[in-house]
Amino acid sequence: MPTIIDGNNLIGSSPDISLDDPAAREKMLHMVKTYQESKNGNIIIVFDGKPESIYYNDNSAEKFSVVYPRYGCSADEEIKEILNGYSDFKSVKLVSSDRDLKIFAKSKGAKTINSIEFYFELKRVYRLNGKKEEKLRRIHNKISKQEVDQWLKIFEND
Repeated sequence: MPTIIDGNNLIGSSPDISLDDPAAREKMLHMVKTYQESKNGNIIIVFDGKPESIYYNDNSAEKFSVVYPRYGCSADEEIKEILNGYSDFKSVKLVSSDRDLKIFAKSKGAKTINSIEFYFELKRVYRLNGKKEEKLRRIHNKISKQEVDQWLKIFEND
């Protein structure tokens, strides 16, 4: 199911990230990318304004793309255009708290979720993923030759 995210709306709905923060988009993209990787879903995140030179638009991320509106268009118009590109709206989900966008998406048959609800889902998945990574770091911890030699000296004396 493709998920289309109103990026600035999501940032504006989050209690932890401010639109005034110059790194807000990068922080949000990191969280959304972690979510996308854990769910293996198709995500399109649309931001207002001009493109920034931040990551995630590489060819390896076919299921994750960042979109900026064309010159003279708003993010809302770009999202509507993206939505219009689908024929099976029942498989499309829009993340936004923008009333007009939600009405538009629902009129097409797409599912909608409020930005704040989605943000808390992002946080939950991000936290779980962080715990998994920490556990893997502890499990796959490398022991240096020096540490091995020290342990061998300790146990050779017995």
